[in-house]
Amino acid sequence: MVKVRKASGELEDFSEHKVRTSLKRAGASDDVIDEIIDHIKPELYEGIPTEHIYNHIFDILKNKRSHLVTRYNLKHAIMELGPSGYPFEKFVAGVLAEHGYTTSYNQIMQGECVTHEIDVVAAKDGKKIMIECKFHNRPGTKSNIKTILYTYARFLDVGKKNDCGEAWLVTNTKVTSDVIDYSRCRGMGVLSWDYPEDMSLRYLVESSNLHPITALESLSNQTKQKLLNQGVVFVKDIPKNTRP
Repeated sequence: MVKVRKASGELEDFSEHKVRTSLKRAGASDDVIDEIIDHIKPELYEGIPTEHIYNHIFDILKNKRSHLVTRYNLKHAIMELGPSGYPFEKFVAGVLAEHGYTTSYNQIMQGECVTHEIDVVAAKDGKKIMIECKFHNRPGTKSNIKTILYTYARFLDVGKKNDCGEAWLVTNTKVTSDVIDYSRCRGMGVLSWDYPEDMSLRYLVESSNLHPITALESLSNQTKQKLLNQGVVFVKDIPKNTRP
């Protein structure tokens, strides 16, 4: 069994199941998945970085199955919304809005002690939620206990004064087990890339069919950055006169 090196530096057994699942999620047919698996297996070697496997699959899709690239590239595309977290905050607000939440972002709230700039405020079913967005642009980075403690401290200051009944932490990567344990203890929400399964960031984005402009291979990096600077984060919002 060949071991692969994750972005965090950890080694784990190569999982054909994980590759098949990611391709299936991107919309690939069983025949296409079998073709890709047969293509990459001979290229594996002990300690191969998972990023190399991803890039290899990405190149195959880009050259032969371009319509699948956007969905397969989703996680990396969200990381390219940086380096600042502002486009990610707008992205989170837009995705939640697609799921029935009333949202606003970059909101100034007066707390009991100090003033806070809140990343996203969402409301649904009579519940108002304060959301802290934690953006990472490096694979393998996890949000740790300090992030959830910081989020809860802000909630304690602004929550009651602003009728916020709940606090969420939303991140585009993963979180540590301590973050999940603490959130459950304090009644907070956590949305990471793959947690919780029925409301993870990946699930919300895929089910809403909202993709960031950074997922488009037809746009140059310069054009993507220009659009992000103009406040455009979703493919659906790209001006019609924009050209690759």
